Amino acid sequence: MPRPTHNESSYLPGLDGIRAVAVTVVLLYHLQVPGFGGGLLGVGVFFTLSGYLITSLLIATRERTGGLNLKTFWLRRARRLLPAVVLVLVATLVTTAVVIPDKLGTYAGQALSALFYVNNWHTILSNTSYFDRFGGPSPLSHMWSLSIEEQFYIVWPLMLALFYLVLRMRWLISLVTVGLALGSFYLLTTLAETGFDNTRAYEGTDTRAGALLLGAALAFWWPARARTVTHNQRCVLDVAGIAGLAGIVYLCMSTTDNSLELYDWGIAVLTVATMGVLVAAVTPSTLVATVLSMQPFRWIGERSYGIYLWHMPLVAFLPGLIRGGSPLISSIVVVTATLVIASLSWRYVEDPIRRYGFRAALTTPRRHEDTLRAALLGTAVTVGTTLARPFRKSQPRPEPTTPDVDEPADLPTEELPMADETTPSVTAWDPASSSVVEPAPLREEPVDVVLRTPIVEEAVDLAVAEDAPEPPNETPASGGSHEPSSADTVRFRVPTGVTVLSKAPSVLNLAPKEPEAPAADETPTVRVAPVTQTEHTDTAVPPPSAPPAPAAEPQDQSEPRRSPMRAVVATLVVLGLAVGSMVAVSKLNPDLPIVSALYKSESTDSGIDDEIADLAGPTPERHGPTLPADQRRTKCTTVIHVGDSTSIGMNDPGMQPNVALRLEGRYKSVGAKTYIGDVVGGRSSMERVNDQPNATESIESALARGVRGCWVIAMGINDTANVEVGGVGPVDMRIDNLLKPLAGQPVLWPTVVTNSLNENPAYNNGAMRNFNRALVRACKRYPNLRVYDWAGEVHQDWFLDGVHYTQAGYVERARRFAVALATMYPATDLPPAGCVLKSTTDVAAPQA
Repeated sequence: MPRPTHNESSYLPGLDGIRAVAVTVVLLYHLQVPGFGGGLLGVGVFFTLSGYLITSLLIATRERTGGLNLKTFWLRRARRLLPAVVLVLVATLVTTAVVIPDKLGTYAGQALSALFYVNNWHTILSNTSYFDRFGGPSPLSHMWSLSIEEQFYIVWPLMLALFYLVLRMRWLISLVTVGLALGSFYLLTTLAETGFDNTRAYEGTDTRAGALLLGAALAFWWPARARTVTHNQRCVLDVAGIAGLAGIVYLCMSTTDNSLELYDWGIAVLTVATMGVLVAAVTPSTLVATVLSMQPFRWIGERSYGIYLWHMPLVAFLPGLIRGGSPLISSIVVVTATLVIASLSWRYVEDPIRRYGFRAALTTPRRHEDTLRAALLGTAVTVGTTLARPFRKSQPRPEPTTPDVDEPADLPTEELPMADETTPSVTAWDPASSSVVEPAPLREEPVDVVLRTPIVEEAVDLAVAEDAPEPPNETPASGGSHEPSSADTVRFRVPTGVTVLSKAPSVLNLAPKEPEAPAADETPTVRVAPVTQTEHTDTAVPPPSAPPAPAAEPQDQSEPRRSPMRAVVATLVVLGLAVGSMVAVSKLNPDLPIVSALYKSESTDSGIDDEIADLAGPTPERHGPTLPADQRRTKCTTVIHVGDSTSIGMNDPGMQPNVALRLEGRYKSVGAKTYIGDVVGGRSSMERVNDQPNATESIESALARGVRGCWVIAMGINDTANVEVGGVGPVDMRIDNLLKPLAGQPVLWPTVVTNSLNENPAYNNGAMRNFNRALVRACKRYPNLRVYDWAGEVHQDWFLDGVHYTQAGYVERARRFAVALATMYPATDLPPAGCVLKSTTDVAAPQA
């Protein structure tokens, strides 16, 4: 979670394990690792977890203070979220200016929307698709989920305050929350449609709030705090947790981002599965919590926010041939760079601001362990200890039970006895990488521990009892009101067997010395009084008053300081490393020896094989063409070109200023007198896009107006993709829809193709190959049909994004379409044999 800054006993490491699972499947999805086509569901896991933790925090705050303390709540969210976001946005824009400056304006708009947490609505309202990914993903395409979470952080506390004011009873508030969640899921299923782009359903705040709200409802039923359960209860929780984990993995591996099931039931089932994992993960004695609390999961989970932020720009700046052609190379490069950058960002930018605030982080005394030497040495010791752990003789772990009412300790805070050798202990000086606090023994003794660093509550105080009233304010012995000083104490419970050291062991020379009193702009220290529960009632029993805090000791002037310049330099170093990494990955090339050794390019040949071509009909004794390609002319005087987005570039003045090189000029150069263009981006034979008529409706409308001539149908790529994602099929039926109205009129239909630059699974080249086979089979049903095998002639360097083409590619596409029309419907030459033209350059052998 990250670890709380004020109370280590409130840390539930199993939640970091859930974060680790979620961010891992998201990375696998964006890296296009086979088998994880539904890895985008990891974001849904984050949503449920966020709703649960935020609501748990708000509930605990209300029980402790009587209010929600929204100003402090929002300030803490800003401290936690903004630093890394700003760093990522700046690094991305700088890299864009260096690598692809022509997209700087587009990415700047996305960055601005991400900074103000409205990126999801910016994408929706600009009619941008999250799923097409033509040209590769945007480096900021993942910011939509952070926008939804931040919108929830702003709106939900206000709604919760209203619910407490009007509804009052927690069970009633939770039921209303569930009702709102069900309404969100219903809206999600209503807006999602088969065969259409579902960005609106996927990124809408209203459609994705269901996961957040169910997580919030769970916080009322099973708050995020350590608890004691019986053996049978633990077994039930483990079953729920294991089933939930299995469900999450199954959904991530069995669905794809184009599956309609994702919206009909997948996201709702994912939310329920996540809730099952949560109830087990926050119960430390369960098997699920034990597994999810393992060190690798905790390490990843603590940095999961940074990992999520940094991985997407690195994926986006990878060259498309590597990103789409080799998941292995992509994974090695992206994962390595992401972990390094996220770790440094966490240590030197995010965590200091999270602990001390924006300004205080620049001047707070620097801990001895905040050095590179200490970090490396500490890591080595941690690794060695972890490796040696299996060889140690394990000690029995006492079962946690509900503590009795605590009595104040009579020991000075600086002279606590050392734990027995057989008792597992955790020292108070442990840094953030310390091990998990063991479950409390039968009895706990509260100890006032003097902390002179600013205390910022980051997570739910797990010591607060459910429905417990606020404990009375403590009064110092003098009888006056207690004014917090720089040496004010934070009172927390130290279980038996937990050692609090006044000085750290000197083996690593990392002993932190007490810092100076906080500056005026720092967050003041907070006195948190422990609240305990009796065994059979929900009545909170406040502990007896503790003696006043000891006076502050003189500050050691040798304490190293965290100077503003040092903090700025550290931030700039992280920023420079991030920009350098992004620029470096953008320069990777399949021709590099180390890359080519691992690179496997997918075959992009969709050409029609001879066996399929033979189905088109017998070969006549005399056939053409006999003329060279540049001398062929067509008998078609009127050419009607019906196409999708792959035809726009062939006749676009902006892409091709020379009229003679455009599609219209090419058709006229082979003998056509009239050109009629009917091209719409995203078009298919059945589905409408932006209320534009589909291709079938367009053809029927033209025929109704009396249009006649030779038809070039440059369609099929979107029909194939729509069938792949569950649209009405098969493709043979879609082909029939376009050909039936054109009976008796000459039709030329080029084959379709994509290449490895394409990153949308619905547009995979295998599906295009199947469409081309169906096209050849249609020759038997429609004698007026001729097929030009464009897929067999296309060059891979003509592709821009795997589906569309470069300027040179469009020039060649237009020229070869015109030559194919003149070849299949010649004015004077002989036509080729059969209905398939495999090459525009081939000339038939001389015939007797």
